[in-house]
Amino acid sequence: MSKHFLLKKVVSILTMIILMTIIQGKSFSQNNQNPNQNQQQNPQSLTVKQKAMIKTILSKYNASTLTADQARAIHEKFREAGIHGGPETGEAIIAAGFDPEKLRTLAPPPSNERNGGQKPPAIEERMKILEEKIIVPLSLNDTQKEKVRSAFKDFFTEMDKLRINPSNPKERPDKTKVEPLEKSRDEKVKQVLSTEQFIRYMELEKNSRPPKPS
Repeated sequence: MSKHFLLKKVVSILTMIILMTIIQGKSFSQNNQNPNQNQQQNPQSLTVKQKAMIKTILSKYNASTLTADQARAIHEKFREAGIHGGPETGEAIIAAGFDPEKLRTLAPPPSNERNGGQKPPAIEERMKILEEKIIVPLSLNDTQKEKVRSAFKDFFTEMDKLRINPSNPKERPDKTKVEPLEKSRDEKVKQVLSTEQFIRYMELEKNSRPPKPS
């Protein structure tokens, strides 16, 4: 009986040791996971480096003369730096002297609506984009600038007419109606540019187009 009792006691002690080892192992594992869990619970929190990045990005722009094209560029740089919207991001933008609401208004996030993408900006804003992305890089003379601006203004006006749809103002226009307008615009531009300028123009015009909605 004494041997049997001693054997049971040894088994009991070994069992307790095993249980304690398992419990301690779980506790250690949970402690190691806590930093990641805290990060997941606070996805919008910014690191010191990200806050500094916001200040650096915005320092290249003027808050009082900010354009929609510049606001889109700022949002793109934020995304590349892994900076997302949130209270801390808004506070960092304000600290840099900018208005987060103005940034959102100038460059609202893309729409996820099924039948339409983001509503196009006003003609005046598109003309500014034309100036920055096509006219300035081409180094046109005054006559060329006037003709190119006129061709694009006519194009933008006709495009807006195609977009008029009371039931869905953001609906993309029919491609078969857009292509003739693009061809007419490009023919007008071609008449006032040299061959080299027109080749460069076609490249710039393609790169200046807004991304197509998925």
